[in-house]
Amino acid sequence: MAKTVDEIASELEISITTVRLVLSGKARQYRISERTEKRIRDYTDEHGYALNYTARSLKLQRTDTLGLIIPRLSNPFFAALAEKLEIRCRNAGLQLMVSCCHNDPDTQIHLIDTFKQRNVDGLFIVPSDKNSLKHCQTRFENRTLVLDRDFKAKLPLVMSNNESSGEQLTHKLLTAITGKPNIVFLIGNPQLPTIAARLKGFKQALKNHGIKRSQVTLLESPSNRDEDGKQLMLQWLAEGRGVPDILLTSSLPVFEGALSAVRQQLRQIPESMTLGTFDDHTMLDFLPNRLYAARQNEDDLVQAALTGMSALLNDQPAPEDYIADIEIVERWE
Repeated sequence: MAKTVDEIASELEISITTVRLVLSGKARQYRISERTEKRIRDYTDEHGYALNYTARSLKLQRTDTLGLIIPRLSNPFFAALAEKLEIRCRNAGLQLMVSCCHNDPDTQIHLIDTFKQRNVDGLFIVPSDKNSLKHCQTRFENRTLVLDRDFKAKLPLVMSNNESSGEQLTHKLLTAITGKPNIVFLIGNPQLPTIAARLKGFKQALKNHGIKRSQVTLLESPSNRDEDGKQLMLQWLAEGRGVPDILLTSSLPVFEGALSAVRQQLRQIPESMTLGTFDDHTMLDFLPNRLYAARQNEDDLVQAALTGMSALLNDQPAPEDYIADIEIVERWE
């Protein structure tokens, strides 16, 4: 069984302070003899060393633990974001605790309180609404960093340029087809700032291309899940108008649900459809359709988030909002 600092000091008859200095790599700085350092190193190599995190936390007034609240891990973007952030935190000597709120404000508030009770040093949060952010401010004050959704709170923010991505993605779709295409945009939860910004960019691109409102169908759902995409697409197909020339979805889960509905009704995914979606996944490579996806740069977002949180934890000035560029991925034969 690994030994604590107290146990090492007692068994080697060396002071606790000396043991701590050696284990923290400060033997040379404090002129501890090589012989004493070797005794401690040999002992811990044989028996192991167990850091008393509770005592350390009490002394330093920090736990080196951070919290992350996201909507759900079933969304590929949030799953990738959580995984990459956890790896970066671990490499920095920090522990990241991840929880999902399923876009429910009450659940998110409960999770904020739970993280506070567990004494996490700071919180990354993809907010469900403005109220959950206000609650977060009362619990974590200046150690909160907002991800993905801009509710205009006075908190540091890291997100992608969703309005620009909406305009760029729609432009690519419209230039891929000649004539007057029939366009369907399936929108999951347009009340979210992320989705609202994508919709705004979409409308701007329509205006730039001179597309009339009669050529466009917007179908909305209160949630942003695969089942929402499926129900919206089934609704469209039930009207007997066939598959659209351009099918755009507000997220990968909605995209997945929409294609599931098409396959369920038509037994195939017609190659005549030009497809577009926000966020990207390698599985999209297997679709035969002309396809465009707005890929967010998770690595860029994670780097900005961790840099910003580091500033907050060290009582430095709050970082400026960080808006990351996106990439339009094009797939076609």
